[in-house]
Amino acid sequence: MSKNVKSYRISGYEKKLKAPMFVYRKRLELIEKIVEELLCFSREGNIILVEGKRDKLSLGKLGIEGKIEVVTHHPLTDVCEKVAAAGKKVVILTDWDRRGMMLEKKIAEHLEQYGIRIEHQLRKRILYLVQKDIKDVESLYTHITKLRQIADPEYDYNNTDDDVFI
Repeated sequence: MSKNVKSYRISGYEKKLKAPMFVYRKRLELIEKIVEELLCFSREGNIILVEGKRDKLSLGKLGIEGKIEVVTHHPLTDVCEKVAAAGKKVVILTDWDRRGMMLEKKIAEHLEQYGIRIEHQLRKRILYLVQKDIKDVESLYTHITKLRQIADPEYDYNNTDDDVFI
């Protein structure tokens, strides 16, 4: 292998990096900062809205276990009324495909009619950092794990004694 080509090892195979190492480290740092903000946001009793159960599981694996509502299993008006009754701030984390964008817009319109404050910036920042690599919220945990393996392959991120976010 050429000296100019950077690579990393994951689970016994080697893969070439598409960008310099500092790019992956910075991206990981920014994403982990956003995850920390989501964790604090949910601990304050605020609500995170996701499309499906797998999205909720992915956030749970990242340590975010506050009030996470799945919006696709009930009529949108019912979900919005329930969220409005709680009177908390909301982050809408639908997927960044066409359907997810339309759903996010509809939810935001409904909730704004109830006077609920929506934290759009968290979603936009996540979108900016991962949109080229993943298309949905359920892939977020796997994506962050992969970034961790690239940025610091010697560190055991699966060590359950060391909670990165708490």
